[in-house]
Amino acid sequence: MAIRCIYVTPDHEVVATDKVEEVPKESVFTWYDCIQPTKEETHFLATTFELNIQEITASIYTLRRPNLYHDAQNDVEHLLMHAIDGKDFEAEPLGITIDGNHVITVHDAELQTVTQLFDAVKTNKVKRDAGLIALKLLNGIIESYFSYVNAIEDQVFSFQYEEENRKQRRAFMKQVYEIRSEIIKLKRILLPMEQMVNAIQTLDIYDSGQDKARLYHQIYNHLKHQNATLESCEALTDDIKDNNQSYHSSRINSVINVLTIISSIFFPLSFLAGWYGMNFTNMPELHGQYNYFIFIAFSIIIVVVLLLIFKKKKWF
Repeated sequence: MAIRCIYVTPDHEVVATDKVEEVPKESVFTWYDCIQPTKEETHFLATTFELNIQEITASIYTLRRPNLYHDAQNDVEHLLMHAIDGKDFEAEPLGITIDGNHVITVHDAELQTVTQLFDAVKTNKVKRDAGLIALKLLNGIIESYFSYVNAIEDQVFSFQYEEENRKQRRAFMKQVYEIRSEIIKLKRILLPMEQMVNAIQTLDIYDSGQDKARLYHQIYNHLKHQNATLESCEALTDDIKDNNQSYHSSRINSVINVLTIISSIFFPLSFLAGWYGMNFTNMPELHGQYNYFIFIAFSIIIVVVLLLIFKKKKWF
């Protein structure tokens, strides 16, 4: 769909162009940025740098986990990292290939991090070093995670006030479960990214130079902080969920306790009603003039006695 390039001539002249066929082979630095490259553009990159087409297009045609692959034979590194689509927390893959001091970035859609860094390199604001550019791209993507992580953190900590004031617990718990779903989606991206960052330490190009080492540690600390924040938010939502379950269990126990008391009161009354409802001929209690009133009074006495017993045992 689109491919653009920055290259540096042997005379240290920086040139930006969309006509990749005009890029001289003797360039001391090149950066090809490809957005949905066509088959012809992919073939051009593969033949120019003798690269594996599958590695170049991995971020377009397949959605793989973030990973790092080092081609020791050709001394080429392939990185696949994930940006985040803010709409539904879906991964937006970005593939980076480093061949000496040449960089190839491939992605399916426009990424602000790539565009900003591309413009900075074009205007000499960033050193034209392939390893440094790869780390800056990684750092920019990871820093973009903070907006999503911080938003989740703020919402989770606001739950302590909503939980006290909200009457409709069902709607409140729906929000909690939605946040938990977002946490899971973010962790699905951040955890593999952290594993990839750990693997970067094995590459010599990222160990050389103070700027690269400082930037790498910044990236590593950012990811650690983000994952720790998500772990804390998940633990807090677990506590809220447990408190809600305890609340419902307590309410159910209270209802069951009331029903048990009512059943205990009506059990002897039901027994008496069943006993005198048998209508046998020789039941002298049925023929007395005041037997009905006696039965009512006796039933009331049973109810009062049982209530006093339950009260003494603190059943209610």
